Amino acid sequence: MPSDTTTPRVTQQGAAALDALLSEVVDSHQLPALTIGATSAHGPLYFAARGDRVFGDSAKGQVGEDTVLQLYSQTKLVVAVSALQLVDRGVWSLDDASVVEAHAPELWKQEILSYDENDNEVYRPRKTPLTLRHLLNHTSGLAYPFSSPVLAKWAAKHKLATQRDPNAGIAPFEVPLLFEPGTQWKYSVGIDWVGIILERVTGTTLEEYFRANIWQPLGIKSITFNATDANIAKLQTPQARVEKDGQVSWVPSEGSLRDLTPGVVYKQASGGGGLLGTAKDYLSFLAAILRSREPGGIVSPAGYKELFSNTLGERGADNETYAGLAAYAFLQPLDKSLVENNAAHLGFSVGLGLALADTATGRKKGSGHWGGIAKTGFWLDPTSGIAAVIGTQIFTPGVLFEPAFNAVYARFERTLYDGLEL
Repeated sequence: MPSDTTTPRVTQQGAAALDALLSEVVDSHQLPALTIGATSAHGPLYFAARGDRVFGDSAKGQVGEDTVLQLYSQTKLVVAVSALQLVDRGVWSLDDASVVEAHAPELWKQEILSYDENDNEVYRPRKTPLTLRHLLNHTSGLAYPFSSPVLAKWAAKHKLATQRDPNAGIAPFEVPLLFEPGTQWKYSVGIDWVGIILERVTGTTLEEYFRANIWQPLGIKSITFNATDANIAKLQTPQARVEKDGQVSWVPSEGSLRDLTPGVVYKQASGGGGLLGTAKDYLSFLAAILRSREPGGIVSPAGYKELFSNTLGERGADNETYAGLAAYAFLQPLDKSLVENNAAHLGFSVGLGLALADTATGRKKGSGHWGGIAKTGFWLDPTSGIAAVIGTQIFTPGVLFEPAFNAVYARFERTLYDGLEL
C-alpha cells in the first residue's frame, strides 16, 4: 500500500472524466441511476451519484450520499470480517471442525445429495469434517437453488422456505450438501451458516455484533438488516430490464429476495445477503479494511492477509474448485482475462474473489472483489492502495447477468485508474 507520503489521489482531470461517465450513463438510460466512489485507506478520493431515486419520477428526488441500496451479497464480506475478528480474539479457528459440529448440528447432520437413473434422491454420509473455512470460501458442499439445478429440483420438491419470509428462521439454509467439503466450488448459503454460528457463539444477533464491532467504531450509521420508515424512504427503487426490438428500457421490478416492510425484523438475519445501507458507508468499511494491513484496524494484519490469500490450492487435474469458480465468475463484471481458461487468474479467499494477475481494466494482482445481485459491486486493490464501489438497483427476476451494468463497471474501473495518481 502506498505510504502516507504517497497517498493515492484522483486528479482533477480524472474526477472530470468520472463525472462525464456518470452523466453519460445515466442521461442515456444505460442504467436507471448510478453511484460510484473510491477511497484510500485514509479517506475518500471520489464520490458521486446521479439519477432518479425512483426511476422516471424526478419529483421523488435524486440518488446521493444518503441513498439506501439493497446490498445483498456484499453482506458476505461483513460476516467474513466478523469471523476473522473472532479468530483474532481466540474465540475460534477457521479450521476447527468442532466449531461447526457444536454450534450448527442442523448443518453438521446434512448428507450429500444426488439422483439415481430413476430420478430418485440418493444420500450418502459426508466423510470430510466441515469447517468455517469451507463455509466462507464456498467449498462446503452447500449451494443456492439458483446456482445448482440439482438443489433447485430438491428445493421445489421439499418446498424449501424462502428468504422472503421473515419468520422462516434458519429453514431457507437447511439444505443438503452436493459434494464433499473442499472438493468443488459452488456459490452457496455457507456464509449464512457462519452468521448463524457467530450468533450462537457470541450470544448476540448479527445486527448487534456488526453495530458494536464494526459500524460504531467506524461511525457508520446506515448499514442494517432492518427496514424502517426512514431508510425505506431513502431506498433507490429496483428496476427490471425489458428488451423489445433491440431496445432496452427499465420498469419497476416486481421481484425482491427479502421483505422490506418497515418494522419487520427477520427471525434469522441473512449473513449472506440481508444488509441495506448507503454506498458511502460501505466505502468507509472498505477503507477500514485497507487500514487493517497495519495494527489497529478492524481486523489484525493476519486477518487482513487471510482476506487476500487464495484458499483454493494448486491448480491441477485433481482440483475441481476452479471450474466451479469460473462458471460463476462469467456472470460477474470481471476482466475476461481473470475467468478464461478455467479461471486461470482467479482465486477465492475467505471472503473475496481474488485477481491473481494484473487486469486490463486497472486493478492489480492481489485485488479482492464481490458484489450484490441488485447490481452493486466493490473491489479492494491493496497494491494501488484503493477501494471502490459502484451501485445501482436492478433486479430482473430469473436474470443474473446484466450486460449493461457489467459494461459500465468496466468503464468505471478503467476511468478511475486512468485518473489516479499514486
